[in-house]
Amino acid sequence: MSLLKVENVSKNFGSLKVTDDISFELKKGEALGVLGPNGAGKTTLFNLISGDLKPDSGDILFNDKSILSLSPSDRCLEGFGRTYQIPHPFVGMSVFENVLVGAVYGNNYSEKEAQELALFVLEQTGLIDKAEKLAGSLSLLERKRLELAKALSTQPKILLLDEIAGGLTEHEVHELIELIQDIRKEGVSIIWIEHIVHALLSVVDRIIAINFGQMLVQGEPQAVMNSPEVKEVYMGIEIE
Repeated sequence: MSLLKVENVSKNFGSLKVTDDISFELKKGEALGVLGPNGAGKTTLFNLISGDLKPDSGDILFNDKSILSLSPSDRCLEGFGRTYQIPHPFVGMSVFENVLVGAVYGNNYSEKEAQELALFVLEQTGLIDKAEKLAGSLSLLERKRLELAKALSTQPKILLLDEIAGGLTEHEVHELIELIQDIRKEGVSIIWIEHIVHALLSVVDRIIAINFGQMLVQGEPQAVMNSPEVKEVYMGIEIE
């Protein structure tokens, strides 16, 4: 049974069609990679799933029920967590307070339960020793970890990762891969947009490739990477 179904979803901005009749499914416990050049419509797809945008046509189903009428906050409560390409923590608050916000508003928890969850997530993401630091003082990798921690504090069933490895060193990317693999072991389903292809290949079960808002190909990771459609789109770009 599919946890998430995106069915023939399209989105236009005026005359520009940014998502064009996209369909795919995500199974429980699965990790799905999303590949495509800049401007392909990948982040718009996430905005449609998270509720930040509404599609012009098509449907999005979670556990076989349409979620189009749900607000982003309601979708969060249903089990959707998300990171953003550029981290925007509450810079004047501590790392702990940043994560506590997600634990409080992403769950119907008491104050004590939310604090316990926040501490658990900080331990899980390697930020427990930074708990009292101001979020504005963190390094890029630490901010990326905080993005993950904030999303995980809502206890998502589906985690949307938007280019979370961007801007990291190779060593930092490997640390991030290990963390995401650990999250998968907890049973969280993942959809991951990423340009660092070897990171995707280390984690995901399937890849979908899109361009100009349209689905190019989807399937087993190496088959997608070797497909003529993906090779054509990435002609002249080195892909590991």
